[in-house]
Amino acid sequence: MKSLKDVPLQEITLRKYEEPSNLSGRELTKKFLLSIGLIQPGESRDIVVDIFHTLILARNKKEHIDIPMLSEKLKNKQGASIPNINRQLRRLKNMKLIEKSNDGYRVTEFSSLQPVIDNYIVNYLINPAVDRIKQYAKHLDKLEN
Repeated sequence: MKSLKDVPLQEITLRKYEEPSNLSGRELTKKFLLSIGLIQPGESRDIVVDIFHTLILARNKKEHIDIPMLSEKLKNKQGASIPNINRQLRRLKNMKLIEKSNDGYRVTEFSSLQPVIDNYIVNYLINPAVDRIKQYAKHLDKLEN
């Protein structure tokens, strides 16, 4: 059993892949989500890719997507049950990639993703994690035999 001291306060996984110049559509969406740790390499149940890709396409039309619409669009995909769609939307929302409004879900403010990466992921997840790692390193450097 894990002690409470071993449970992370926050967690993010970062992966670096090849440049995205030859990727498009769903594959580009998948590499993005792999890169920020929302899916794992080799994961077969990647309905979150289809959900996020649908929201990216809707962003260009300034369109909100609700859960019944997502369920209908993704009905032939494995893992497209309404409870799982809700779970994946919550994960995307927790990463500030999407937001919920009265009309449904959308990419945050219909804007580009780079500000989300810069303003949330880097500032609130990566930088504090690196700072904490530095604190551990500083304390380890002070250890004596």
